[in-house]
Amino acid sequence: MGRLAASIAHEIRNPLAAMRGSIQMLRAELDGDTDEAQLMEIILRESDRLNKIVADYLNYARPRPAELTEIDVRGLVRDTFKLLKNSSEITDGHALKENLPSEPAMVKGDAEQLKQVCWNIARNAVQAMPEGGTFRIAVENVDGNRVRVSLSDTGRGMTPEQVERMFEPFTSTTGGTGLGLSIVYQIIRDHNGTINLRSLQGSGTTITIELPTST
Repeated sequence: MGRLAASIAHEIRNPLAAMRGSIQMLRAELDGDTDEAQLMEIILRESDRLNKIVADYLNYARPRPAELTEIDVRGLVRDTFKLLKNSSEITDGHALKENLPSEPAMVKGDAEQLKQVCWNIARNAVQAMPEGGTFRIAVENVDGNRVRVSLSDTGRGMTPEQVERMFEPFTSTTGGTGLGLSIVYQIIRDHNGTINLRSLQGSGTTITIELPTST
């Protein structure tokens, strides 16, 4: 499956990059917001979406080996919120809340992979609140040997059947590839952590992750 995903990624990404580069050059020659310029912006945006789909399949089928270092989870949360605040999906109706401890919350993990965990969950949460709502991340040290990260939203929630299958590949409640939470599950498992999901239709979703501390 990994070899197949890598082959598909290569065959799609090369022509996609050429198409995107050509459209960017043509777009640079146009002035203002003409109909042609707007159509080119759509092509550029959709090419980025296609590239993201390819990346999701590749990350799931052929994940990069983890590079473990000492990480303060509070930094991951702050980075996630910085990205979210600059995302076009965030509107005035969305509120971002963080509840972080005053002391470091250290784990041994791969910083890029754990950032991807936070980002995938955050994007799912925002997409589950199209009309606005609150997304919150809380971090706490537990029993001296674990760090708990709780990510919750006030979105539309899920049915019991959806909850049961949420970490399975190709399962999505917000569109897309349905691999986002499967990749999250895979990363947390590889970090010797645990992940649990609670959701009630119409009342939001909470995902709780626990990771072993680095001490």
